[in-house]
Amino acid sequence: MRKTLSSFTLATGLILSAVTPISAQSQNWEAVVAAAKQEGKLLVYNGTNFPVVRKIANEMQKTYGITVDVLDGRATEIRERIRIEQSTGRTVASLSYSGYTTLFTQSQEGVFQDPGTLPNAKNVTSALASKGPIVLGSVGLFILMYNTNLVKDDAPKSWQDLTDPKWQGKILADDFRAAGAGNVWFESTYNKFGRAFHEKMALQKPVFSRNFPESERRVARGEYPLYMPFNVSEYASLRGLPIKAIVPEEGAPYVPFGAAMLRDAPHPNAARVFLNFLLGETGQTLLATEGFKPAVSGYESKAPLEVVPLLAGKLLGTTTPGRLGETTKIASEIYK
Repeated sequence: MRKTLSSFTLATGLILSAVTPISAQSQNWEAVVAAAKQEGKLLVYNGTNFPVVRKIANEMQKTYGITVDVLDGRATEIRERIRIEQSTGRTVASLSYSGYTTLFTQSQEGVFQDPGTLPNAKNVTSALASKGPIVLGSVGLFILMYNTNLVKDDAPKSWQDLTDPKWQGKILADDFRAAGAGNVWFESTYNKFGRAFHEKMALQKPVFSRNFPESERRVARGEYPLYMPFNVSEYASLRGLPIKAIVPEEGAPYVPFGAAMLRDAPHPNAARVFLNFLLGETGQTLLATEGFKPAVSGYESKAPLEVVPLLAGKLLGTTTPGRLGETTKIASEIYK
């Protein structure tokens, strides 16, 4: 089968949905689950490629007996696929799972429909409570990783430390000039520290890559001392290798992740069940064990021991919907 969180709330206007009586919610939800089982299947487009989406899908299938398939792809590819399907009246998937900026942009284009009241939504922290079609399930954190054989007592403690000349030519980084983790880091730090910081970083001659799994292993092999921005959800897969990840003093850039039900979804009730399952105990536990900060407080403790303190780290900022073109242009001017 295949800024801070509180400022994020203000920026996006996400608030808790209106509450209906508990008895009505219960009766209505039982009807949704029954209808979902009758539909019998669900296709989810996964624009993140994170394995956790497939794991949640598998657990939902075990729980409800609904066949759940997941199609992985780049967010841009998934977005175009949805556009073509809807323009031809042939919508195939019922859900799209991606980062908030992508989902917000698609929401503005009228791609999604509101899933209605979800029982587990009441447990979500207010900063990630969803209004409208986007249901946020977790936050992905981007931090700093280094090789413990090459970096000892002089390990950077802050993002500003990376401008020290001793790190020139020794930083492997996700490309700041394109969509992805590198651009999330770029916009967050540009907003926080300004252009002067990045002009100093450009003098460090960071080596750019778009293959983050390989980049992490290149640092583990000792090809480079430092890698950034490092996705916390990758930490467990590197267990036993000579690497360490830290949340710099200023905080971690982050991306909220979630899903939304597509307009004209062929299996709308199964989609609603998935969204509710995402916010439930199983979904939130899986997200924590995979290194994501869950949308429901208290599940951080379910993460691997080495990841728990990282999920509790300070948050720096995230991307602004609609600003990608501007920030990649600025990054391209600075990092030639």
